[in-house]
Amino acid sequence: MRQKKFLLAVAILSLGLLGGCNWLRARDSLNKGVQAYGASNYPVAVEFFAAALEADPEVPNAELYLGLSYAGQFIPNFSTPENNEFARLAIESYESVLAKDPNSTTAIGGLAAIYQSQLELDRAREYYQRWSQVSPEDPTAHYSAGSINWHMLNLSNPELTTGDPAASLPLTAEQEAMTEEELAENLAARRVEIATLIETAHQSLDRAIELDPNYEDAMIFKNLLFRVSGNMIPEDAEDEAELARREELIALADEWFEEANLARARAAEAAASEFGTVE
Repeated sequence: MRQKKFLLAVAILSLGLLGGCNWLRARDSLNKGVQAYGASNYPVAVEFFAAALEADPEVPNAELYLGLSYAGQFIPNFSTPENNEFARLAIESYESVLAKDPNSTTAIGGLAAIYQSQLELDRAREYYQRWSQVSPEDPTAHYSAGSINWHMLNLSNPELTTGDPAASLPLTAEQEAMTEEELAENLAARRVEIATLIETAHQSLDRAIELDPNYEDAMIFKNLLFRVSGNMIPEDAEDEAELARREELIALADEWFEEANLARARAAEAAASEFGTVE
């Protein structure tokens, strides 16, 4: 009996030592991975973070850094098997992080950025909105949730973002098969969708500016959105009230563009005051 107890104690002690060694190896690999990541050496960082997780699957932040390292190797708007694999691995890592920590803003923002880079804008919008809900006091989260709507409009209705009717996308095969009445209803429904995207974008951008009154980029996108609203009204519209509304919207766009310029000037002045001017 004494021998059995002794052997059991040795086994428990061995497991404890093994666990401690694994933890030390995991921490060492994690630290080396962070150093490689900081030096933008993402392939090496991936190796160290993977080694850290192998030694101890619960080592803090290793999986998040692994996702960031895969994302660091992903090139936006460049479709190759290798590049798509980097995106897949980053998404997989981020989703694993969120399974354990649903409020990880880094993982949420990382997923949004990758989906946006892949032009999966509906998915990107979903995660940007989630980010703004998880971090209601973060102006960047609200800015991102608002600006993505303009990118969606730019992708689906370039004539509205450029102001050039010639940039209009051709009708889809489904639309071409519609009767004139059905097509009119379809286009009217699309205008409602566009108006909703613009309205919700303004709400998010307004919140970003409320949190950061000098948020220049948010002001620029408000300018762009007002121009989209103005471009929804043809320049040759016969309704005088509509034309007046178009002029009002373009004027609002100009005002926000000027506000952005003022915000930039204030930021430059503050920077000069803090660091001094260089002669």
